Amino acid sequence: MPLALLNGQILFSGDKTLGRIDPQRRTPVWNVPHHLSSDAVYRPRAAGLSVITGGQQELGAWQVKDGKPRWLHKAHIQVGTPFVTPERTYVGDGHELLAIDNRTGAIDWRFAGTPDTLASYAPTVAGDTVFFGPGNGLLYALNKANGALKWQLDDSKEWQYIRQMYVSGEVLVAGTYTELLYGINVESGKILWKFKAGNFINSHHVAGEGAYLWSPTGWIYAIDVGSGKVRWRHQTTRYGNHADNWGHMMAELVTLEDKLYCLDMNHVLHVLALDDGRELLRIPFAHDLRPSVSPLPGSRAVMASESGEVQLVQW
Repeated sequence: MPLALLNGQILFSGDKTLGRIDPQRRTPVWNVPHHLSSDAVYRPRAAGLSVITGGQQELGAWQVKDGKPRWLHKAHIQVGTPFVTPERTYVGDGHELLAIDNRTGAIDWRFAGTPDTLASYAPTVAGDTVFFGPGNGLLYALNKANGALKWQLDDSKEWQYIRQMYVSGEVLVAGTYTELLYGINVESGKILWKFKAGNFINSHHVAGEGAYLWSPTGWIYAIDVGSGKVRWRHQTTRYGNHADNWGHMMAELVTLEDKLYCLDMNHVLHVLALDDGRELLRIPFAHDLRPSVSPLPGSRAVMASESGEVQLVQW
């Protein structure tokens, strides 16, 4: 599964175990059996004192410090992808969105606005608002304190569901199950802009005032969050069997400082400059990697191999 970073520490989960790695140490800080009834398929997410992971049948919390279990939520129908804050975990379970207390596992509130849709995709939180796009063609803005509806947006003629959401300033950047990326005002729900990528958007990443995505048409785009205008684009594919073509990308794009990190399916790590998209480095790997890269300061990154290893690489 993809790795997660927390204050320079690496968190991992898999078929049987959950663990934390300090990149300065050769052995894990802790590595414990997670005792879930199935594989931990969701990326571990950490905030405050808890690390959260699980699968469609269960979601659990463990202490970041030592890996001791805190609580386990068993699915009522099917657990979706969680979003974790220091106080709460927000996650879909069947036709509801749950707000779970990270200390106790108690459900603080439920939003049951999706009777015909399984809430599978992660919400996001900004300020006092939870944004939730369960897959019924609607985007909901909910009061973080009690789950009350603030507003809802229906653009179902353009999207089926929202796969990823990030907030930058007053703009919610939402990737949809079409080829459209949206900029939406967080207070009113007004659509500020739409960007058509030309093909299905696998994932996108937001850092500062920039949104970054790869389109299967063969381009990485950098988009201004405020206006939706393209700042730059970098071509990855020249159709016609060009020798320098990148592999397709399943790994999410990641930024650190002034660089954009892109791992393609040919196991090549591309490092682009954030200001203009020029390629700074191209690093091929001789072994198969999982589609995940976690860059660290000092020209280092943590990668995961197909054989289940977590690897620290340096260039």
